[in-house]
Amino acid sequence: MTELTARELLVMLYQTALDAVDGRYLVNQWYRQLEGDDKKPFTHCVAIGKAAAAMLQGAFDSVPTLKRSLLICPPSKITRQLKKNKNLHCVASSHPIPDERSIAAGKTLVDFLTGLNEGDELLFLISGGASSLVEVPIDGIDLQQLQEINQYLLSSGKDIHKINAWRQQFSKIKGGGLLDSIKIPSVTQLLLSDVKDDRAEFIGSGLLVGASILPDADEFLTTLSSKDKRKTEKSPVAVDTHIIGNINLAKQAVHDAAKAEGLASYIYEKFLEGDACEVAKNLYEILREAEPGIYIWGGETTVCLPERPGMGGRNQTLALAFAKQLLDHPDLHLLAAGTDGVDGNSNCAGAMVSMYTALKAGKMGFDMQQEIDKANAGNVLMATNDLVQGGHSNTNVMDIVIAYVMK
Repeated sequence: MTELTARELLVMLYQTALDAVDGRYLVNQWYRQLEGDDKKPFTHCVAIGKAAAAMLQGAFDSVPTLKRSLLICPPSKITRQLKKNKNLHCVASSHPIPDERSIAAGKTLVDFLTGLNEGDELLFLISGGASSLVEVPIDGIDLQQLQEINQYLLSSGKDIHKINAWRQQFSKIKGGGLLDSIKIPSVTQLLLSDVKDDRAEFIGSGLLVGASILPDADEFLTTLSSKDKRKTEKSPVAVDTHIIGNINLAKQAVHDAAKAEGLASYIYEKFLEGDACEVAKNLYEILREAEPGIYIWGGETTVCLPERPGMGGRNQTLALAFAKQLLDHPDLHLLAAGTDGVDGNSNCAGAMVSMYTALKAGKMGFDMQQEIDKANAGNVLMATNDLVQGGHSNTNVMDIVIAYVMK
């Protein structure tokens, strides 16, 4: 195959992954397969997260008994169709750093839940991104401090479990705190997992699930968290939790699509995590002498950001670090992209690289390692025309890496 067809193949496989974990499809599918008493007549629905709009649309497709719903998501995800729904309250909020809209969304959410009556049936739809979109901070923490905390966490290189464990310390609604606002006896939540091992307490920082671990040692955050002590009383509300989509589902869809194209395909179960550049080196060691075929990973790497980061994100950093090693491997191509369609502070999902990425970057005068150190991989990859557009992603199940070793 030529480079162009290799790129087309990787883009097709990436889109296949997104389709397999589409929020609208998964919610619709989950409800329609229920039978008997399991098919509750939900009267109210709350949807929060990057994929919340799509998930809510899936509920509208399949649940005829809904009377009132609340949607909290990034403004770009609120469609005209949703805005026209008179029984839906749409709240556009902030991601990845909370702002005044996040605080307002927190009040709206609490008011919606406290307004439920006995006999109401509540369906919760949560995807990644909920942590910054909705917030009620603990007493003693103002918005500016909350923003500083989140900026610090996102720049720290901590994984999402550690980040969300700390977020729970500064919130009245995270780590199961939101259950205090629910007065009906039970609630059902459907989750799109964007965390390792699908741990519900870390998806959206666990609005309906109590925190299970203490945060790691951090002098700066420990000082701030002492301003107030969170309540840890067990809630009487029964929460029926279902993980309806995760990175494994996306990986399997890529695997099946690759085999349908007549290609050998290999799924790696090991979760990709840790420094993006180190992960890139490890992937190269696996792929440099690998048999022809498609190789698939999932996970979420980290990048420690400098004081003034450039353009890009963890997937672009991984891709460019991988491309650096390909000067004599014309048959090796790799795509690294976020399933949410966004990578870092850029407007793309990630990047797709080959030997030609490094050659073009060199001819343009880029010092690739220097740009990586400046967290500016996106600028290089934009110049080499290797960025991957996420389009209108309706999901968020972390990142996927797909490599193609040609014959």
